[in-house]
Amino acid sequence: MGLTQKEIAKQLGVSFMSVSRALNGTGYVSESLRMRILTYAKENGYEPHRASQVLVRITTHRLALFSSSLPHYFWDEIEKGVQVAAQQLKAFNYETTYHRIPEQDTQAYLSVLEEELEKGLDAIGLVYQRKYDMQAILACIEKANIPYVTFNVDSQTSNRRTFIGCDYRSGGRLAADFIARTLQLSAKKEVLVLLCDEEGQLQGRGPDINKLRLDGFLSFMKENFPTVTIHTEYFSTKLQVGYQDNQILELIKQYQDQVQAIYMISAFNTDFLHALECLPNHDFVTILHDLDNSAIRHLKTRLLSAVIDQSPTLQGYYTVMALERIVESKGKYAIADLKLEHNLVLSENRHLIEGLIAAKLMQ
Repeated sequence: MGLTQKEIAKQLGVSFMSVSRALNGTGYVSESLRMRILTYAKENGYEPHRASQVLVRITTHRLALFSSSLPHYFWDEIEKGVQVAAQQLKAFNYETTYHRIPEQDTQAYLSVLEEELEKGLDAIGLVYQRKYDMQAILACIEKANIPYVTFNVDSQTSNRRTFIGCDYRSGGRLAADFIARTLQLSAKKEVLVLLCDEEGQLQGRGPDINKLRLDGFLSFMKENFPTVTIHTEYFSTKLQVGYQDNQILELIKQYQDQVQAIYMISAFNTDFLHALECLPNHDFVTILHDLDNSAIRHLKTRLLSAVIDQSPTLQGYYTVMALERIVESKGKYAIADLKLEHNLVLSENRHLIEGLIAAKLMQ
C-alpha cells in the first residue's frame, strides 16, 4: 500500500486537513507549508488514490468569526445565534468557530487568525472594531484570499462581501422618540445623555457607533421635539474586567434634580444600573442599549424604562448563514447587506420579542 495523506500529516506534524488541501488544491494553506507538503509527497512517492479523490469532494468547510470579548452579555447573545446556525450546518459538513479576542490586543487577534488560516478556512466573519488595528487584520485575510463579511460594525471601504447588523443612527432616533413621547405631559423636559470617551483606548480608525447613536438622537430631537433640553456628558470609565469607578454615579447625582430622563448610549449597563440602584427615590425615564440579565430584571422592577435591542442573536445566526452562502456560491453571487431593525423592549413586550426572535432562528 502506498503513502497516504494521513501518514504525510503524521510525519510532518501537521493536520490532515492541511495535507488534503495542499495536495488537492482546495482551501487555504500557507505557501511555505504547501511547498513542504508537496515536496515531501513527491520525494516519498505519494500517488493519489482514486477513492480518496472521490471522497475529497465531500469537503468539510470551515468558518470562523471574530469579535472583541466585552461586554460579555452582548457577545454571549451573538454566540447563541452562531451556535444555532453552526448546529444546522453541521449536517452539511460545516465547522464553525467563534473567537472573542481580548480588548486592544491586535497581536493576539493576528495570532489566532493565522492559526485558523493554517488549519484552512473557507470564509470569515468579523466585527470592524476600532480597538484593534483592523487594517493589519484585513491585510492578513486578504493576503490569504479568504472571503469575509462584517457583522455588528461595518467597513464599507473594505472588500467585505456583505454586512449583517443595524443602523446605529436609527437606534438613537428610536431612543429619542421614546423619551420625548414619555415626557410629553411633563412640565420640564430635560434629558441627560451619557457616553464613554474611548479615544485613549483605540488602535485604529472605524465607525464610532456611539457617536452615530448620539447623532441620531440629537437630530430626531431637533427635528421633532425642539423644546426638549439635552445635556451630553462623557465619562472615561474603562470597559475592562474588574475595572470600577463612580463616574457614572457622580454624573447622575449632578443632574438628578434637573433632568426627567437619562439615556445611556455606551455599553455600561451594569455600571449604569448600579448607579440607579444607589438613587432609589428617583423618578427618571431611563433607557439603554442591549439586554442583559440586569436589564431584564430592572425592566420588571421599573428601575429601567426601556431597552433598545439590536437582536445580537440574529446577527450571529445570519452571519454564519451568509458565510455558508458565500462558500456554496463560490463567490459568483453578490449578497445584499442585511440591516436588522432595532426593537424597543419594555417590560410588557419582552417575552413577545424573544418569541419572535426564536421563531426566526427556526425558519
